[in-house]
Amino acid sequence: MTDTTRNHIGGGVFFDLVVQGRTVNLTLPDRPDPALAGLPPASAAFAGRLGQLDQVLGALAPATSATAVAVTGLAGMGKTELLLQAAHRALREEDWFPGGVLFVDLHGYDPERRVSPKRALGTLLRALGIPPEHIPPDIEERARVYRSALGALTAAGRRVLVVLDDVPATDTIRHLLPGDGGTATLLSARHSLAELDALAMSLRQLPADEGAQLLGDALRTALPEDRRMADEAGEAERLVTLCGGLPLALRILASLLVDVPTRPLSHLRRDLEGTLPTLSLLSREARAVAPAFELSYRGLNDGQARLFRLMCLHPGPDFSTEAAAQLYGGSGKETERLLEDLARRHLLEPGEPYGRWRLHSLVRHYSWERLAADTGSWDECRTRLLAYFHEMTTLACERLFEPAARQTAVEPRFSDRAEALRWLEVERRTLVAAAVSAHEAGDDTTCVALAVPLARFLAHMRYLEDAEQVLLAGIQSSRRCKDAFHHAALLSSLGVVLASRRKLGKSTRKHRKAVKICRKLKDPRALAGALNNLGLSLHERRCFDEAMRAHAEAARLFKRVGDRLGVARALSNTGETMIELGRGEEAARALRKAAKIFRKQGDLRGYAQALGSLARATRDDGKAELALELHERVFGMPDGVLLPHDRAVELSNYACTLITSGDFDAALTAQQEALLTFRRLEERHAEAMVLGNMALVRHRQGKWSKAVRLHTLALEAFLESKDDHRLAQEFTSLAVALLRQGCNTEALENLELAADLFHRSGDTERASGTIALADQVRRRHGTVARPA
Repeated sequence: MTDTTRNHIGGGVFFDLVVQGRTVNLTLPDRPDPALAGLPPASAAFAGRLGQLDQVLGALAPATSATAVAVTGLAGMGKTELLLQAAHRALREEDWFPGGVLFVDLHGYDPERRVSPKRALGTLLRALGIPPEHIPPDIEERARVYRSALGALTAAGRRVLVVLDDVPATDTIRHLLPGDGGTATLLSARHSLAELDALAMSLRQLPADEGAQLLGDALRTALPEDRRMADEAGEAERLVTLCGGLPLALRILASLLVDVPTRPLSHLRRDLEGTLPTLSLLSREARAVAPAFELSYRGLNDGQARLFRLMCLHPGPDFSTEAAAQLYGGSGKETERLLEDLARRHLLEPGEPYGRWRLHSLVRHYSWERLAADTGSWDECRTRLLAYFHEMTTLACERLFEPAARQTAVEPRFSDRAEALRWLEVERRTLVAAAVSAHEAGDDTTCVALAVPLARFLAHMRYLEDAEQVLLAGIQSSRRCKDAFHHAALLSSLGVVLASRRKLGKSTRKHRKAVKICRKLKDPRALAGALNNLGLSLHERRCFDEAMRAHAEAARLFKRVGDRLGVARALSNTGETMIELGRGEEAARALRKAAKIFRKQGDLRGYAQALGSLARATRDDGKAELALELHERVFGMPDGVLLPHDRAVELSNYACTLITSGDFDAALTAQQEALLTFRRLEERHAEAMVLGNMALVRHRQGKWSKAVRLHTLALEAFLESKDDHRLAQEFTSLAVALLRQGCNTEALENLELAADLFHRSGDTERASGTIALADQVRRRHGTVARPA
């Protein structure tokens, strides 16, 4: 053995290059000249991505340890532009890259222009000053020479920046990565580069404000005096939305606007929203969105391509792996693998939590174009997906709303109510879109089947606009397929939703139409349900006697068909109406009977609501302590029994009982929680009632200024919800607070308004009482000048 090294070199080529084992030593030319001139210019219009740009520059700084940054994303997402902006800025930094930059566009997804890693190494070695005849033929040898050259430059204080754009999906790309630990590398690709030892950065679409800034900057770069972005700011945001925040699409739009300086943004927006294919409009000479997507699509295998085409059939903004499997017709595991493949190629975006996925809006257009060009049939795939949505929605609603005794599934799909609610919440927008799209596609049977359980969930959770949209689609479909039974049921459900939205006239008309259909059908159970719902609408219109008759007939019919829960619901609604009529004892009897049935049938939600109403009747009967006990029993129900709206209603009623018992602080705490819930649910009428009750607490505390402010807010909300009777009550309470402050003229004006509103809403007794109070104010104070 010896501790010295002997070198024997033979059969090699010598050009200032020596091969020694696995190490390549390079003697540098006096002035190496990497391909600085080969770096394309960066765009003058660059918006958004500033955070990512700072992150890239931070990784390129000489003091940092990160030497490679991999920027990935969908075609047209601005990956190349980010690299060029970072490279140009880094080169302007003193002593960052004195050796210059090496830039190679590998055209990784274009089969006609693709540059192989081996060929790219030849280009890079020539740029480094290696004579062509001395460039090894083998890719591994080229890589060793390339890395040794870069390492030698770094050691000599001439650090180089390597920019590899549009990297292909091949593992041979590793040959292009430096190995000296000092040379910095920027890479861009349409697929994930997670296997590389690099800082990973995935680009997403630009938000609306940054997209509008990019569009405006690109337009003003060409036409500095252009005013269209400022004059049509709203149209600019809509254009960004239509382009899905894709930078390539926005730059194409800017070019189209530059071509015709008189073209309004609104004209371009109408074209994009029109009947022509969107992607065909996003094209100008060498720039086009569809061909950019096409290059990515060509790289898919058969399974990936088929799933990609089918994804456009999903109606929602995002989708689950399970839903994708229904479309694809494969197992969950197989579909999951394909989805991950598409996500790695950025043709699909992974959502949160894992198992949710989404398509970029323009990619969805491209997916549809590919599906339309497919000669195969996909109706079966869409039918399978909609059948899955119907089954899952039905099971989830059954788990959420039905007592255990009424649930039909032997092995429940959802372990508990919370899981069922989570699924419905996550899929809500998709389910609404599915019902509407089924109607639009003429699949009336599916639309009706899905609308029935879905509308129930939407109404209970107070997604009232969604519920109305689904019900209108279902009603039209049921009419088209001559399904009178479901037509009546959906009309009745729409009546309930319209009442909740304070459209009481329309609500009553829908209910009466449903009742008429059910009488023709001679279906006592359906008729009972329609009458019970009609009673709710009549109650809100203060037609209390007619409401009582509707509930009474509904109770008789439910009893005849043996529907105990139906009887309990009719009794509970009867009790609510009796409370408004001031018949407290009768109301309490009906509500106790309803609560007993609910409890025996295992319907805890119905039981809780009946107890809450019984607490109101008990409080009005002067038994505040007993009412508080009933409220406490409601709040002691297991978690999840009360839905958010249910709990807010109960809190509001509980606060009124607390006011009666003199616990004002606790009342305000309960009211504040209820108020927050009603505001989140956008329930303006309920919000108004809580605000009015909070004002009454301030009455009891003698805080009149606060009371006036709360009454004013309540009045605004009651005006929006068009409730004349509640408005009149609020004007009366406000007048009392104003009188306490000495604002007698204003108080009198409010009393006169209240009297008129009571009269218009049919409450002649309250109207007379308010007029008497106004006369009292006049006699006591005479003509009082309005205070300054």
